[in-house]
Amino acid sequence: MNRFDVLVVGAGFAGSEAAYALAQSGKRVGLMTQSLDALFLPVTEVTDPPRPGTLFAEVFEVGLPPFLLHARAKWRLEALAPALHLFQATAVRLVVEGDRAVGVESWEGPSYRAERVVLAVGTFLGARLSVGALEERAGRLGEAAYDDLFEDLKARGFAFTPAEQAAPPYKGAPGYRVRFYRFADDEWERATFRLPRLEGLYAVGACTTGGTRYARESEDGLRLARHLLGEGQNLPGQGA
Repeated sequence: MNRFDVLVVGAGFAGSEAAYALAQSGKRVGLMTQSLDALFLPVTEVTDPPRPGTLFAEVFEVGLPPFLLHARAKWRLEALAPALHLFQATAVRLVVEGDRAVGVESWEGPSYRAERVVLAVGTFLGARLSVGALEERAGRLGEAAYDDLFEDLKARGFAFTPAEQAAPPYKGAPGYRVRFYRFADDEWERATFRLPRLEGLYAVGACTTGGTRYARESEDGLRLARHLLGEGQNLPGQGA
């Protein structure tokens, strides 16, 4: 299935939360991630309390190791099939018709289409990750940057602002620093998460804010889902 009501690119806290809420409401949702093993996976142990009613709240437990948090979230997302289709692929460019985003093309070959496209690509746009003197094209350890998608967005006129995040060493994994780009403040609407430059296109998470706490990203994903569900007749699907 390559056609959805909503296609979410990126399965971190914000993207997974949006996809989960939309699928629960009966929308046909595609949740596209470069790595199924990194879905909803924090880089350190999570301590910030989640908001009740979120996927984060369903899977959170004080002291729970990051990988078990990931496993719990992945199980809940997979349980929503066939409303939610979770798959591994890398977005390289938007599919645009006129002034509207209607999907994305993947590095693997297939295109995926939707009435609404959500970019929840975190720290991966033009990302460069540093561990000591070593630098690689990555948004976090072992996960490649979205360089092709970043170049495509720039070619379409989108403006960006540099951002940076750091992850401390954790249980044998080295600490690292990642420099990336987020959408400039005037490219997205805080109330709706729309990217007005193209109809049907939205962005949420670190690619807009530059990065916040996990609980905030989760809440923003839920807010985006509620906004899309509030569009009513403009968004087809079982729940419309």
